[in-house]
Amino acid sequence: MEEKKPVRPSGPVASDVAKYLLERKGTLTGYQLQKLLYYCQAWSLVVEGRPLFPEEVRAFRHGPTVTSVSMQHRGKRHVRSADISGSSAALSADDKALADAVLRAYDGLSGDQLESLSHEEEPWRECFNQCTSVSSSAVIARESMRSYYARLLVASEDERRHHHVPTFDHPKNIYVSESDYEWLLDYLGADG
Repeated sequence: MEEKKPVRPSGPVASDVAKYLLERKGTLTGYQLQKLLYYCQAWSLVVEGRPLFPEEVRAFRHGPTVTSVSMQHRGKRHVRSADISGSSAALSADDKALADAVLRAYDGLSGDQLESLSHEEEPWRECFNQCTSVSSSAVIARESMRSYYARLLVASEDERRHHHVPTFDHPKNIYVSESDYEWLLDYLGADG
């Protein structure tokens, strides 16, 4: 009997995105790579309305982590493109534009700074048991990421700057704050 090969999902997997990020940056620390993968996934959920890759993001002690990629760079302080098995060719032009926007927004932040930022934000905090400091490795829900970062997209300029909210050329979804939505309904004479 012929052995079946695993079917590759359509679209990129996390290692493809990691490969692209590393090709663009040259070298990243493991912490940087993991947090940038997380932010790529979160912002894709907001801007594209879909996950960028199918793997789950988990809440570990040092922040959001994609296990399949972390296993590839385990024990390495600095990760290079050659350390990751993915193919950047799997990313569409839109996927690359999103990853580039994320890279621009978080550029210059160290792995420790990215870890600290992700620890301030709801999606990781909701999943990690800070009371006991035990890594829950719980899955960070995609809806939690989407709703939290969608709120940041329409937050005040100071909050957007603090959280390094990327600038997207042509977001597919438009988000407005609740107060702006209420004003618009009132302006249009619509009943809530």
